[in-house]
Order: sequence, then C-alpha cells, then structure tokens
Amino acid sequence: MQTLRAFEAAARLESYSGAAQELGVTHGAISHRIRELEAQLGITLFRRAGRNMTPTREAVTLFAQVRESLGLLQRVFPDVAHTTPGRLVISVHPSFATRWLVPRIGSFLRTVPGLAVEVRSVADLGDFLSHGVDVAIRYGAGTWANATGERVAGEILFPVCTPAYRDAHRIRTPSDLRRCRLLRHAWQPWQPWLRAARLRFKEPTGHLTVSDTAMLLEAAAAGEGVALARSLFAVDDLARGRLVRLFDIEAEDAFGYYLTWHLGAPLSPAGATFRDWLRTEISAPRSSKTQLGIAPPKRA
Repeated sequence: MQTLRAFEAAARLESYSGAAQELGVTHGAISHRIRELEAQLGITLFRRAGRNMTPTREAVTLFAQVRESLGLLQRVFPDVAHTTPGRLVISVHPSFATRWLVPRIGSFLRTVPGLAVEVRSVADLGDFLSHGVDVAIRYGAGTWANATGERVAGEILFPVCTPAYRDAHRIRTPSDLRRCRLLRHAWQPWQPWLRAARLRFKEPTGHLTVSDTAMLLEAAAAGEGVALARSLFAVDDLARGRLVRLFDIEAEDAFGYYLTWHLGAPLSPAGATFRDWLRTEISAPRSSKTQLGIAPPKRA
C-alpha cells in the first residue's frame, strides 16, 4: 500500500520531492519505493526531465489503475486506503481561466482550508488530463478520449458591445445590427442567435474573425463591433458596464461546461468538492437572467 501511494503521488506531481513532502517521508524513501515497484514489474516508470520525473507510457496506464484501486479501497476501508488530500491540479483553457475561474478561485479555497490548488492553463484540446492533472474543465459536447465527463452547466449566447458603440449606431432593435460590424468567433457561428431573432442575415465573414473567446470580447470592448458572447465569459464585463447586452433574445448553445477526469478512475474527494462548488458558482448569476443568464445544467 505504501509503495502504491508513493507511486500515485509521484506520478500525479511528477516529482519525487513533491510526493515525499505530501506523504511526510524522505525523497530517498519515495525513490526506494519506485525502484522496488519497477523491479517487481520489470518496467521503467519515470524518466528525469529537468527537475521533473516524467511518467513513462507504462506509468500513465498504471497510474489510472492505481487511482481506481485506491479509490475503491478508500470507500471500503477508509482508514487503510487513506491518502493525504493535500493537492488538486485543475486543467483549464486559458480564456476560461482568466475570464472566469481565477477571479473566483479564492471562494473555493476558503471552502477547503489546507488544500493546495494548482490551476494549469492548457489550450491543448487533446491532452488536457496529462502530467498529473486531477480534473479539467472543458467546453464541448462531453465526449473526450480517455476521460469521464460530468456536465455542470449549459450556456446561452447573446450579442454585446460597448455602450458607446450601441449609442453611436443607434441600436434599438435586432434589425439594427444590419448596419453594425458583427465580430466572429471561428468556432461559434452567429446563425443560432440570428434564427432566434428571426433575422435573415448571412453568417458574417468580413472585418474580424478570432479563434479565442477572450479575444472576441476584448475586440468588442475596444469598440470594434458587436460580439456574440457566451454568458459566463461576459458576466464580469456586463457587471462593470464595460459591455452591454443587446436585447433579451438569446440562443441556447449545443455545447456545455464539463468537469472531466481520467477514464476508469474515481473522482477524488477534492475533485468532488470542486465539482459541487463549480456548479454552485456557475449558477450564481441566474438570479439576473435578463442581463447575465445561463442555461440550466443538463444530464450528460
């Protein structure tokens, strides 16, 4: 059991020193346990990469199996399988991290005193659960290879711009958007909202197209035009008056926000606490739906 705990911590943290600190033992003790396990299995589990100990392909497979086994033992024999819940590594897209999570993470930390939280900014859509990540927040359809996903919230779309842009272009009704610059996200088409507004516009292709939601809203905040915003990304700018929502018309997006973790492994207690906090925090703006609304969660 001690060997498996040492391996799990070393693989998750990619550090023998970090594992030693978490488990309250020496660096040498962790190294000895790993060598013992490698000798027993006849494989190499870690390779040094600078200051990190990078898990090999075999170690990554073993890590998922060990996490699942320790989780099962934790439920059946909590005293035997107890591990120190001292660290939670969260993978999140850079835009979501800066626009929403980081300004609110203090609220989560206050609910779990003593828990060390690491937020990793990971733009890679295919490798967001590697290198010691415990859980990840991702936006999509909920199907990712080697990951279990639990939907925590849906999303709605609506147009936003600066107050100055609205007034300068005398935007009063949806049809007034015909004389405006419609800023475009490469993966977030305008058509769902245009249909909801019963407008026969073509998908905008000119002026400016970006592939990042944070950049899209920054362009709108710079007065470049009207952006189709996701409510969660726009909530703080709307509250500050930096951007204003145009009209009450909204379109529910087909995608949603998911908390994901390693396929085959149980969600850790710290991960479950984070999931519950995430659901509550995301739901908070619903009391002012007309301005900030978010679609209710759906079961995956």
